[in-house]
Formats: sequence, structure tokens, C-alpha cells
Amino acid sequence: MAILSIIFEIIELCPFLLLGILYVTIKKLAKKPVKPFGRAADITTVILFFSIPATIKFFWAYDIGFMVLIIATIIAIVFTVAEYRTKKDMELIPLFQKIWRFLFLILSFTYTAILLVGVIQKIILLIAHFKGQ
Repeated sequence: MAILSIIFEIIELCPFLLLGILYVTIKKLAKKPVKPFGRAADITTVILFFSIPATIKFFWAYDIGFMVLIIATIIAIVFTVAEYRTKKDMELIPLFQKIWRFLFLILSFTYTAILLVGVIQKIILLIAHFKGQ
């Protein structure tokens, strides 16, 4: 059980590792021609919803899990209203796919930015700590 917990924590803190593994796996196992990156991105989006709050909690001890869900809901509402205004006859599956793929892009960018800022901040604090001694 401890190994499974460690695997989930690694996936949560390294979602792009999961993206790569899923991409290769889907590409190898697919019988019909599918879009492996799209499928891997769809699954990774779910993980990114957990990774962003976990990374922020790791670096700065803030819990923002609920805010991520609120922002995702607002994005979904904006997409739905925009779709309704442009097309009176909305198709739900393509709309959900657009929302989900956009969330993947936004969450991926946010995760990368948080990770870079957190690592740079920790390096600066470490350098300052050693200079102070």
C-alpha cells in the first residue's frame, strides 16, 4: 500500500511524467488511429487539478484547491456562454472537449509557472542562507 501511495504522490508532483507515459502507452496499444496526445492530455488534466494545489502547498503552505475548481467553473461558464452566442444549437460533447483541452493548457502553464517560481525562490533562499553564515 505504501508503494501505491508513493506512486500517486510522484504522479501528483510530476504530472508531465504521466503525460509522457500515457502518450507512449496509448500510441503503442491503440488498435484504431487515435490522437494519443489528446487522450493523454485529457487524463493528465484530472491530475493537474490536484497537482497545482499540492505544489502550492509544498512551496508556500497555502491551500487553494477550492479556488482551482472555482476558476475552472468560471472558464467553463465563459466558454458555454460564448458558444451559445455564436451557435444557438450547441453540441455538448465538442463543447466539453474544448473546455477540457483549454483547461489542460491553462493548468499546464500554471503548474509550470508555479514550479519555476517555487524552485527559483527556494534557490534564492538557500543562497541567502549560506551567504548569511
